[in-house]
Amino acid sequence: MKVKKTTVTKKDLQWVTELAFEVGEFLIKKQSKISKLKVHHKEAQGVASEADIGAEKKILSAIKKRYPTHEFLAEESAYEIFKGAKERYEFLKEKEWVWIIDPLDGTNNFLNGLDYFAICISLVHFGEPILGVVYRPVQGDLFTALKGKGSDYQNVILKRSNKLKILKTEKTLSQCLLVTGFTTEKGELFDREFDLFKRMMGKSRGIRRMGSAALDLCYVAFGTFDAFWERGLAPWDVSAAGLICLEAGVHITSYEGEKFHPFQSTIVAARPKIKAEIDRIIKSS
Repeated sequence: MKVKKTTVTKKDLQWVTELAFEVGEFLIKKQSKISKLKVHHKEAQGVASEADIGAEKKILSAIKKRYPTHEFLAEESAYEIFKGAKERYEFLKEKEWVWIIDPLDGTNNFLNGLDYFAICISLVHFGEPILGVVYRPVQGDLFTALKGKGSDYQNVILKRSNKLKILKTEKTLSQCLLVTGFTTEKGELFDREFDLFKRMMGKSRGIRRMGSAALDLCYVAFGTFDAFWERGLAPWDVSAAGLICLEAGVHITSYEGEKFHPFQSTIVAARPKIKAEIDRIIKSS
């Protein structure tokens, strides 16, 4: 397939960033009234609240107005359309322009008053992320990336910023702090992932389970964590954050070593020095 030249610019990125700020203010207000929020369960897909739904409507409305010919894959509307059948998203890899959106990554954290949640917006060109924004509104941490232009970090509260670039380190896996999550489906798959968790725990300094895959990945790019892995994530969990990792120099693939794309069922992202060792542990599990 001959891919057309992309035309996404820093102006597009700035516009998406401002949209994320607007939605962030909306979510902070909603979190201040947690007890009044309506919540519903999505079978094995976790929970959603009126905050998730309202944030998604705001994002979709704004993007449709500015980019009327583009297509969308957003968490809450995708659940209604596809009923959680993630394999049915595959056709979107053939579409020229698709916005992949998680209006509130970390809903369980949000509903319990924790600040570890984020807005994730990415633009994908024939299945490849080329623009990504992940914003943690309470703390003010903003992560952004354009394909081929690097990743950037800003704290909009403290007014500080810097380029994201994984620094060279001589740390071994035994000196590293890892981060992960678990599939929402219980049973054999969960047991296998928990066994892998125990093996990683025995090889590393420690592991955290924070509750937002997008933020976990961004903090790998930032250098807070040294690696992240998880099975069963959806495109909206990883699309924006995966690009941010790649542009920061993080090595990121599927469990099988396939080059990163948002539609994979597994993901592992790590500092270059420890990626091979983590891959070996995953493949032997």
